[in-house]
Amino acid sequence: MGLPRFLAMDTATEACSVAVSTSAGVVEAFIVAANAHSRLLLPMVQQVLDRAGVTLADIGAIACGVGPGGFTGVRIGVSTAQALAMARGLPVYPVSSLQALAATVPQPLVLAALDARKGEVYTGVFGQDAQGIPRLRGAEKVCAPEAVDWPDEGQWWGLGTGWHAYHARWQGPGILGWSGDSFPRAGAVLRLAQARCQAGDRGILPALLEPHYIRPSLPEET
Repeated sequence: MGLPRFLAMDTATEACSVAVSTSAGVVEAFIVAANAHSRLLLPMVQQVLDRAGVTLADIGAIACGVGPGGFTGVRIGVSTAQALAMARGLPVYPVSSLQALAATVPQPLVLAALDARKGEVYTGVFGQDAQGIPRLRGAEKVCAPEAVDWPDEGQWWGLGTGWHAYHARWQGPGILGWSGDSFPRAGAVLRLAQARCQAGDRGILPALLEPHYIRPSLPEET
């Protein structure tokens, strides 16, 4: 039996994106529009379904970028994925938004960093496996840019809005280059979920899907 048709989304950053798998590839919608995810996400879901020529009844699984990222954006994506999956009785595949960011470029070694505000960044170190899937080395974390400890071996590519804000502090002989205007994309979330499904991962129940904040949200800090 082949892979189910996936619907994927990521709203963890200023970018909002949705993708669906088809027999011909992936159909994706992507827009950078901060603070507009609640208004844009569901219309974008319908847009990619229409472009792909399918309906929600044709979807067999849902993948969602669960952060780290903006608390409101992450919650919008997670709650929407849960609602759609519950309505259809579908499995859900949570995907790290940092891993999805690393999967947007064909670089074997990626230093992913998203601006976390408050003078901090969300970071993760990723190396591609034999199938081209970025695998986390160590743990994802949130910290001040000065506390980031990038590996000093190999040739690395910096990726994400954290690099736009703090690239001057992270330069070194091991940095091939960096892109500060890159975001996690639903197409990458979809590809990562498909790879897990192909490897035997059956996903989780929608009720078990949770945001991956790393640091507490504002209500939890008070």
